[in-house]
Amino acid sequence: MSCLSLKKEDRLKLRRGMVVLKESPSSTREFDAEICVLKGEGTTIRKSYQAYVHILNVRQSAFARKIEIVNTNAFGLPPSHAAHNDDDDGIVLRPGSRAKVHFEFAQRPEYIRPGMRMLFRDGRVRGVGIITGIQSD
Repeated sequence: MSCLSLKKEDRLKLRRGMVVLKESPSSTREFDAEICVLKGEGTTIRKSYQAYVHILNVRQSAFARKIEIVNTNAFGLPPSHAAHNDDDDGIVLRPGSRAKVHFEFAQRPEYIRPGMRMLFRDGRVRGVGIITGIQSD
């Protein structure tokens, strides 16, 4: 644990979840994650789906920009059965399905690393995932 002495102008630039590092950190607006949809009756997840993402101290809304169904995953579970490819709208995810999703933060870039666990939610929809890659800004 550490303590910083900052002037009022500098304190106003800080927000919860920021990190202090020796080297220069790189933040990102976009990241890839392998997700598993846990629950959410009557809801389908498609391209442009928006959910509230929790990654450690990061809490921000994010859009699903690209979705790919996966059969091998970081969770070690059997292949997904609840996802299917809809001819009109592309891939649709429902509870029990797993996919690799390319997310984009809605408001600002954040400091995240591959291997971090994430949780996403939207109304009754809940899901978990692992960040597999980031795109540096």
